[in-house]
Amino acid sequence: MTDNKQNKIIFVIAVLVFQLIFLYFVKYSNQRLSLGEFSLFQMGNLINFFIYLGIISGLVIVRNKKQGYPSRKTLSTFLIVSWLLIVLGFVSTRIAIIPQNSYLLNQPADKVIIGLLFLFFIISVIFFLSLLWATIFTNGKPTFLRNAFNSILILIVFFILIIIYIDNIGYTSGRWAIQKNQKNIAVVLGAAVWSGNIPSPTLSSRVDKALDLLEEGFVGNIVLTGGKAPGELAESEVGLAYAKSKGVNPGLITIESATSSTNDQIRWIKDNLSINNSYADIILISDAYHLPRVIEISKFYNLDIKVAESAHKNNFKDLLYNKFRESIALFNFWNFAL
Repeated sequence: MTDNKQNKIIFVIAVLVFQLIFLYFVKYSNQRLSLGEFSLFQMGNLINFFIYLGIISGLVIVRNKKQGYPSRKTLSTFLIVSWLLIVLGFVSTRIAIIPQNSYLLNQPADKVIIGLLFLFFIISVIFFLSLLWATIFTNGKPTFLRNAFNSILILIVFFILIIIYIDNIGYTSGRWAIQKNQKNIAVVLGAAVWSGNIPSPTLSSRVDKALDLLEEGFVGNIVLTGGKAPGELAESEVGLAYAKSKGVNPGLITIESATSSTNDQIRWIKDNLSINNSYADIILISDAYHLPRVIEISKFYNLDIKVAESAHKNNFKDLLYNKFRESIALFNFWNFAL
């Protein structure tokens, strides 16, 4: 290999390593954490690491085999496109490029745009990874369509593995045994409120679980989390009204009504509960399909928690939808901490 080719490989590898570090920086910035809390052994961080390791090792193998592909043009295009997408994604989390209260696909438009930018970024990375290894195994230049198909296949397999992970990780109250202790605190993660400020079955079941833990002596206090949509009471306020209707002492319940997502609620727990040494265990309550992501986000925050699942059961259609939605949410969190 000539010195010129060797220098080019070293340069590209250096750019890729820097891009990986920048991706980690973006992820921790998205959760308002410093890189000082970084751990390579978080699932998402490991996934990012092995994707980039696959690209770098593939690049070295291709060049050592003295193949003419990928060309300088291909390398330059990949680096420019991937950097442009990740920088735009990062900037869009800091600057509102879409007016507030705008919706796209029935979701806040700004979040959709941010998600798409990061999605296109990871697609570009996976596309290049697929291209490199297709070149190695076929000893030739793969077609664009063939490589696009391989990239889509990788993403599909990834999502299937996430669904299997959600189904089998078993983060339930039975596995994560909790001890009776009045110094424990139960945190109910917010859920939908129906028209007329009626708690949805999901929300009421989560509150019921917290009340059961309180009655049985597993916790001494309860926190209800969750903000509100326009024209509705906050999820936590509706949960409190429901708890009062069950005869609980409202003095044992605290509400948090500013958060609007699981990420926000776990960040609030870290900022407001984990630093309070008066609590023995913090027990997060949600549905079984939701708990794997709850645990993964908590790990990202280096937050030591216990979990308990509510008794709410979905029908097959709703369960399938929720698992699909959770797989997308977990994919986004693992890769971008969104």
